[in-house]
This record gives sequence, structure tokens and C-alpha cells, in this order.
Amino acid sequence: MSTLGQQLKQLRNNKKLSQPEFAQQVGIEQSYLSKLENDKSIPSNEIFRALLIALELSIDEFMKPLVASHDKARLMHIPDAEQWYKNKAVSTSVTQRKLIYLAMFLISFGCALFYAGHKNYVFNERFYEYKSLGVIKKDEPLNIYTHWSNYIIESNRKKRKEKTREILARRVPSFKLMDEYIGESFVEEVEGGKRLYNADELSRTMPHAGNSLLEFIGIFTALFGLVLAVLQPRLSRFL
Repeated sequence: MSTLGQQLKQLRNNKKLSQPEFAQQVGIEQSYLSKLENDKSIPSNEIFRALLIALELSIDEFMKPLVASHDKARLMHIPDAEQWYKNKAVSTSVTQRKLIYLAMFLISFGCALFYAGHKNYVFNERFYEYKSLGVIKKDEPLNIYTHWSNYIIESNRKKRKEKTREILARRVPSFKLMDEYIGESFVEEVEGGKRLYNADELSRTMPHAGNSLLEFIGIFTALFGLVLAVLQPRLSRFL
């Protein structure tokens, strides 16, 4: 944290000007410039403006390095510098409020994302399994594969065995996972007939990467909000 004099000397050296050369540009005596650079005097508002003109700097460019200077009490004797500090305080206060609001939003939004991912509100992880035993031909009852023996009317033992083998050969199970429960059973038209799908008694849980991602983003966002809330007093000085 530099003082007014240190800042003035540094800026003069940056322009590669000697004290006499710079004093002439400002319109003051070299001895007075020496006092200013050694913090033995404080410039009037008129001379302060002349210094800024000679340095080709705005007051904001000149004062920013002095925002937290321990020389602030002396600088407040310069009206333009005093007004700059007041404006900076108002701006800093506004910035702090914005950062606090942003931090609160990030924390809330992060928690909401984590909760949504944890509770599977966006990406469903619960599925219901439906099973079909085989294709049911036209005019056959829907429970042909579970009660087929009731529908074999042939009295000949050989023909009954042939019919039994036929039914068993046609048993080609098919499974469907549905993301919502649509009842105990449903019928789907397929090539060669239709299939009866019956629901499994238990639902199945299948992890979804999207939910894990939401949880991660939620945690990261909330933590970023917490860090922002902690650091906002420092950040507001530079924004």
C-alpha cells in the first residue's frame, strides 16, 4: 500500500521525467515537488488536478492503487480525492450487496440441483419390468402360455404332446422396462399376433449418470457460493 508521494514518484519515473522536468510541466517548484514525493506536504485541489493532467491520468487511474492506503487520512484533505473515496465507498457497498445476492443465489441453486439429482426429479431411476412369454396368435386367449393345458382339447395322447411341444417352442420371452407404471398388464400388437406383457411385482432401480452430474454441479455451485460469500469483502474492492 503506497502513499501519495510514493505513487507520484513512481508515476513520474514511469514517464522517465526528472523532478525539474515534471515540476515544470505541473507548474510548481522542484522543491515543492520533492516535498510532495517525500510525503512532507499535501497538494491543494488545484495542484492535484495539475498533477493528473501532467501524468495524463484520470483520478480513478491515479487513486485505485491508493484505495486501501494508510495515507487515506491525508488524501481526504484533497476535495477531489475525498469525493473519489466517497464514491468508491458507495460503489463498493453496491458491489458487496450484489455479490452477497449472487452468493445466496448460487448456494440456493446449488442445493436445489443437488436435491433434484438426489431425488431423481429430472432423470428417473425407477423402472418397471414387464414380461411377455410369447406371441399370441389370432383368436388365442391372452393366457395361452400360462393356462395352455386348459385349451388342448385333443383326446389323443400323441396329439396332446405335439400341441404341448408347439406351445413350449413358441415361448420366447420378451421384456420391457417402462419408466412409469402403466398397470398390471398391457397388450402390444406384433408381427404374427400380439404379446401380453405382465408387470413384475417389484420395480427396478437403475442409476442414471445425469443425477450424479446434477449432484456434482449442485455441490460445486453451492461451495462456490460459500467461497464468494466469504471473499466478497475483498472482491468488492477490485470490482
